[in-house]
Amino acid sequence: MSFKKASEIRTKKIDGFFPVDDSLGGLNAGSSYIIFGNAAALAMYSYMISATRLGPVLYINSTDYYSERNFIDQEAIGFVSKTLGLDVNSVLDEIYEVSAYSPERLLLAVKTHVKQGFSLYILHGLHSFIDKREISDEAYSRVFKTAVFSNSPFLSITKGEKEPVATDFMISSANYIIGLFSEKKGILINFLKPFRFQKIYGWEEMGRLTKPFRERYEEYLAFLEKEFKPLLRGETKEAFEELKKIWSSEMASMSSLVTAQVSDAMTFIAVIRLMQELEKLKREIENNKK
Repeated sequence: MSFKKASEIRTKKIDGFFPVDDSLGGLNAGSSYIIFGNAAALAMYSYMISATRLGPVLYINSTDYYSERNFIDQEAIGFVSKTLGLDVNSVLDEIYEVSAYSPERLLLAVKTHVKQGFSLYILHGLHSFIDKREISDEAYSRVFKTAVFSNSPFLSITKGEKEPVATDFMISSANYIIGLFSEKKGILINFLKPFRFQKIYGWEEMGRLTKPFRERYEEYLAFLEKEFKPLLRGETKEAFEELKKIWSSEMASMSSLVTAQVSDAMTFIAVIRLMQELEKLKREIENNKK
């Protein structure tokens, strides 16, 4: 991976499509953010992926190997990447991951790998070695200082319900502290610093972030009709017309799939129908042999 000089990165406000952006307004250059709660990782992925458009991202996975581990959710990365219209492989190429399974390894990893030139610095698992306060504080401080010198945001993810699991030093150093929680009504955003503020984004309200499946399907189908279908010839054009009937009849099942792009759902349904036809053909062949 090639690194950019700090002077070459002209960030930076990193925007994510996650609802917190409506209140937070993106991640500011040189600022430190502590986000906690059961929905914190979702925000982390959205900012991580968005930042790859500006340059490489440093992701430090601070996790206790023998107890509760932090896992990288590849499905979430793929979903968010497609939602933002980015190629997943290109996104992954820009994420530089370092894992540390003990306090000592965390500090060593920070000393070894934390350098200037990243568009975003992420420390996932601020709580993992909180009992080793001095080491945790030093690791946090080193990443924060490097982010400031790089004119880049620093994002920390930790556990917590009403308050973040962090040391006094981390809490006093952070510019922003935000709780994110997934609830039945929607996403609760609880700002603790630099001001106190709460807001719930209902699931129906969050729907405005993405178009309904039917609308996206109709737009994509219109695109296929205009741009793709004219290029087809003979039987392939007839097959396309048959697929349109299948997609139309399977609208409900396609909309229930957790896919970022409508084309993924359409492809999945087409493959299922293809397998159905193949099985039918196999049964006919077997019956003819008898």
